[in-house]
Amino acid sequence: MNRLFQWTLFLLVLCLAPSGLFAKDLVVKPPPASMDKLYPPVSKEPKWIQQMHKMSGTFGGVFVNMKEGDWENAEKKAQAFVGAYEEASKMIPEWKDYFDLKAVKEFAATVKSHDPAKIGKASGPVGKTCGKCHKEQYVAVWTRYHWPPVGNIKITDPVTEEEVKYGKFMHQISGAFKGVTVNFGEGQYDRSAKALREFKSRYMELKSTCSKCHTTDAVKQFFVGQPVADAMDNLAKELSAPKPNPGNFWKNVGIIGKTGCKQCHLTHRAWAIIQEVWEEK
Repeated sequence: MNRLFQWTLFLLVLCLAPSGLFAKDLVVKPPPASMDKLYPPVSKEPKWIQQMHKMSGTFGGVFVNMKEGDWENAEKKAQAFVGAYEEASKMIPEWKDYFDLKAVKEFAATVKSHDPAKIGKASGPVGKTCGKCHKEQYVAVWTRYHWPPVGNIKITDPVTEEEVKYGKFMHQISGAFKGVTVNFGEGQYDRSAKALREFKSRYMELKSTCSKCHTTDAVKQFFVGQPVADAMDNLAKELSAPKPNPGNFWKNVGIIGKTGCKQCHLTHRAWAIIQEVWEEK
């Protein structure tokens, strides 16, 4: 029974996880407008994701109880799953074809047999309905409702003291960073040092900007933390030396690029690109 349970749990995870997100033919379209009513600011609570948790908890609970031989609770979880599934099927009219109420009811009926093999088989069609929706809609929903857009964020540039939009500010940071490296490569150390001061000033301003979403110091330090600050100080020391050490210089440039810029982009950039494309269309 343990082996069968493991196989069934694997099937459950496979079907419910966004396993098709990296397919070469993936197309990310905006969710239907009717979904807006299920998320803030229209709704006080994120009703759709809450409903997904109900479905996942009750469906998974069937297999947890099955493994433990607790058939009474397994049957209760199965019935609760039917209710949660039916409720979800009515929440977004455009997505009604993702739901198979017949398969769900057959699954719940099979749980009453207390036969793990039959239950595992009956769970397949149900998992496929969840998996299909996740493969086609998961990225879009998270992009729209779980990643706040940065387009409306405005920042006071500490160098020019002008208020600029987030996108322009990021370009200014990038430009200053290039000024550091390009001038160093040309042996223009004074210019590189000046660009470094501008870059550091702008980059550290992100601590304040990140606070608009990241409310704990621990999260902010992940991207704008001590390793990056130390690397900037080391760059400043090299540029003020009579003969800067290229090895030390590029080592610290790498720390800033990989520990700060890259980590932030890996976390945020893909979502921002999708939002930008939707906005353009």
